[in-house]
Amino acid sequence: PRVPIAPAELVYTTTHPTPSARAGHVLIRVRAFGLNRSELFTRQGHSPGIEFPRVLGIECVGEVKDAGGGKWKEGDVVAAIMGGMGRQYDGGYAEYTSIPHASVSPPIKLPEGLGWDRFAAIPETFLTAWGTLSDSLKLDSKDSLLIRGGTTSVGLACATLAKSPLFNCTRVIATTRSEKKAATVRECGADDMIIDTSGAIADEVKRLTGGKGADKCVELVGGPTLADSCASVGPEGVVSMVGCVSGEWTCKEFDPMSNLAPRKHLTMFGSNTIDISAAPLQWVVDAVARGEVKLGVDKVFKIEDAGKAHAYMEANHAAGKVV
Repeated sequence: PRVPIAPAELVYTTTHPTPSARAGHVLIRVRAFGLNRSELFTRQGHSPGIEFPRVLGIECVGEVKDAGGGKWKEGDVVAAIMGGMGRQYDGGYAEYTSIPHASVSPPIKLPEGLGWDRFAAIPETFLTAWGTLSDSLKLDSKDSLLIRGGTTSVGLACATLAKSPLFNCTRVIATTRSEKKAATVRECGADDMIIDTSGAIADEVKRLTGGKGADKCVELVGGPTLADSCASVGPEGVVSMVGCVSGEWTCKEFDPMSNLAPRKHLTMFGSNTIDISAAPLQWVVDAVARGEVKLGVDKVFKIEDAGKAHAYMEANHAAGKVV
């Protein structure tokens, strides 16, 4: 069970010490970082085992200052994700961060015109989307895909990657609670949009799919919609639990024997399982630069305004990634 701790205040300081170079870690000069719901949950006290003060941030992009005995050289452009960032040790909301080798990408070549702000929107979001579609759902070009929580950053990334040459998905259906955000999801590749005002969309999904239901589903809302997402997929459909933008970690109305009948599958994906050394990060970066993959950046803040950025994210104003 999750044991909450007291919520923490997000404080901007210029006196925090710069981490030292050390073996087995890459010292990164951070140039930008994306914001993630998990950092919001950590600040709110929902991540067990956190000791404060703590520099948040489960991802960042920047330049190598010291490779710590690794294969990188000073000045290499890299991304870093997960591996305890922002929880077990200080993360990416800083000018410098020290990250274990296993959580740092190979050197990335940034195409002309792709700045730090746009690069920062890619690593955690797009690699989570890629891992969900490829490993958790094993998405096939013949599949129809339902994205529950389509205006989240991962939802938008799932839509654009599903329609990209990586997957060539036949049909993408996405949900949003805000009609004014629907256009953003369509721009990222969704073929059909459902305005989810009640939490019950299974009948509409079946109508759109000729009564069959979707083949695969990315669940990003969490407990309140999980049972309905299971009802929205076909008899052998697969639902992957990935996110929890609702903030409810458990499903109070879930009955496996009925919700998964007759042969449905429920699985999950977490970005902590991503092998960043083997992930197609460079491919995504290049595809974004070519315009083949839509980035879905909503808003960019300065580091001293990270508190305002958290408030913006917490109020659900964003349709896409906050950097």
